[in-house]
Amino acid sequence: MKNILFATTALVATAGIASADVSITGFAEIGVFDNGSGDMQLFNDIDVTFSMTGETEGGMSFGASVDLDEISDVAVNQATDNNSRAGIAANISGGFGTVTLGDTDGASDWALTETAVGGSMADDHTAHAGYSGNSPFDGVSDGQILSWTNTVGAMGVAISFEQAADGATSDNDDTVQIGLKYSMEAAGATIGLGLGYADAGSQTAAGITGDTNGMGLSLSVASGNLTGVLNYSDGEVLGIDASHVALGIGVTMDALTIGVNWGEFDTDNVKTNGVGLAVNYNLGGGAVFQLGYGDGEGVDTMSMGLALSF
Repeated sequence: MKNILFATTALVATAGIASADVSITGFAEIGVFDNGSGDMQLFNDIDVTFSMTGETEGGMSFGASVDLDEISDVAVNQATDNNSRAGIAANISGGFGTVTLGDTDGASDWALTETAVGGSMADDHTAHAGYSGNSPFDGVSDGQILSWTNTVGAMGVAISFEQAADGATSDNDDTVQIGLKYSMEAAGATIGLGLGYADAGSQTAAGITGDTNGMGLSLSVASGNLTGVLNYSDGEVLGIDASHVALGIGVTMDALTIGVNWGEFDTDNVKTNGVGLAVNYNLGGGAVFQLGYGDGEGVDTMSMGLALSF
């Protein structure tokens, strides 16, 4: 009786749905890693993502995703406030563009291209002291970002908003970002331009209070089996002048991809730099051999093994 009632209820609940789809994707890594401070260790990681999509009778699309690899802190955060929904995001889209709320890129990060090419199990090629993922303003406030993106032809635009954390003891401000990107074909190459601006207002950390804001530029060029990316950003962090410059180069030859990146931070005239390397060989069927290496400010890290996509 209970099973019949449940099935009937499910049918009624889904009767008005024009179309819906739920998919599960997985990712696993097995190998070894060296974090630069001890002996080489065994390494493994497993990630599962649930993706849900649907469409209204009027043609508006909607969706949501849950990343189990990042969701461990959700229950704790929800017990106290609405902060840091790590691994969770929902969106709606139509002729107006796409609106997303949750764990998503801020507008500046969305517009800029990262310098890393390839992947590594322990992210060694992007964990060195000189690397920036173009997202220093994402998560400055409560970690839950509301963004709007829209792309028309070669031009894309994004605006995002992140509230200051509920119950914060400091008077931190909200974070607002804007991003623009443009792509074009020239001389057989694909060229991408990105511009981002973020303003987190006044922030307090480690007893220091000051303005936090910045502007970033990126240039990417892809031609044949070669890829190049150049990034530059400049702004303030807690009232202290800070800038970053980075370069990434990648080459793909059949199943082999090699990427090298270099970056340098200049914070109040104190420079910190590093270099990263990723070597990937596609074995087919979702399996990729990955070798990663990072070197920055006297710290060397390395990982090696198989990345498996399901």
